[in-house]
Amino acid sequence: WIFWVGPFIGAAIAAFYHQFILRAGAVKALGSFRSNPTV
Repeated sequence: WIFWVGPFIGAAIAAFYHQFILRAGAVKALGSFRSNPTV
């Protein structure tokens, strides 16, 4: 059963990581880029 449950758990962890870790960093980078008019 681990071969059925494992991929779903891994996908859920990866989705959580992408939504809350990577996207938060991208929003910070875009926000600082947009607020800096000299670039």
